Amino acid sequence: MEKKANIAIPLGITLSVLYIILAARPLSKEAHFISKWTVDANRVSANAEQAADKNKIPFKIGQNAGYFTEDGIISNVFTFPYKVTISPSSYAVYGSNGKPIKFNNPDGSQAGQIELEGFPFFQQDRKYLMLPGGNAFSALNDDGTVHWSFENYAPITAFSSSENGVIAGYADGTVITFDNNGTILDKYSPGGSKYEVILGAAISKDAKYYATVSGQDGQRFVLASRKNGTGTIEFHEFLKSSTSRQVPVVFSEDSSRCFFAYKDGLGVVDISRLKITHIKINGAILSIQLSDDSDTVFILSKTDGQYTVSVLEKYSVYTGSFSFKADHAFIKVHSNKLFVGKDSSISCMEFQYK
Repeated sequence: MEKKANIAIPLGITLSVLYIILAARPLSKEAHFISKWTVDANRVSANAEQAADKNKIPFKIGQNAGYFTEDGIISNVFTFPYKVTISPSSYAVYGSNGKPIKFNNPDGSQAGQIELEGFPFFQQDRKYLMLPGGNAFSALNDDGTVHWSFENYAPITAFSSSENGVIAGYADGTVITFDNNGTILDKYSPGGSKYEVILGAAISKDAKYYATVSGQDGQRFVLASRKNGTGTIEFHEFLKSSTSRQVPVVFSEDSSRCFFAYKDGLGVVDISRLKITHIKINGAILSIQLSDDSDTVFILSKTDGQYTVSVLEKYSVYTGSFSFKADHAFIKVHSNKLFVGKDSSISCMEFQYK
């Protein structure tokens, strides 16, 4: 009996040690935010000339817009009386009518002008013009001249582009995708709703995937792909709650995930597995921003005058949020930095995993 006890004790210790070793898992790293700087967004920085060779990040807060750098230099700021479209490469201030429409470089110098009447839309280094009537648009060359145009009978209700394609959604529920030369890649209707209208649309960087949020009285998310020259619906889901407002839809840089907003929620679709994750986000989602590696996602939402920034890690793991009151706000992500605009200020927070 004593011999069995002598054997059991060391055996138990050995098994316990083995369990600890085999069961041990490295703790997941958490995102930590470090405040770096806050600047006045209403005035050009005293050292603005030092921003000449730096990347310019565009911003728009209320009726002010301009550019700033990662290290907090406001290189250009201006007030626009009606509307503005702004991208990293250029901006244009425009009214409800009139032509030509001049557009400028980030430093404020004129880059060119658009001779047609309409509403310009700039995205990255791409330029488009929504034509009067709302059912036609033109893709523009760098100098503002027309590269190609397309006219439909129904008004455009959602529009976006990527490096290799353009997607337009219409009030009648039709979706049309184009290559960069205006050739139609696909045309389809998601359907499934009593009132078919496209409220959000996106096309992936490689133009192989496109996604929409559509409809009233049966709101639906649809992910489609272009295979062998034809469009195929890869995944769809009817949403439990619906909204009548336009919503953001975003693909990750590597086209592995699609993010879309709906009423009080965010959908994240793993494209390779065709699996969806729903994350509750209170209020209207205004912006979905991805870090350079797409691993961290930031969502800006608004409820009754209060803005909330929610953070996701590994595409779809909710890790927390912070809120603030403001009349106007925006978020931008560049490198490992989150920039938050709040009324008259812009703040930089660096995020690290520890």
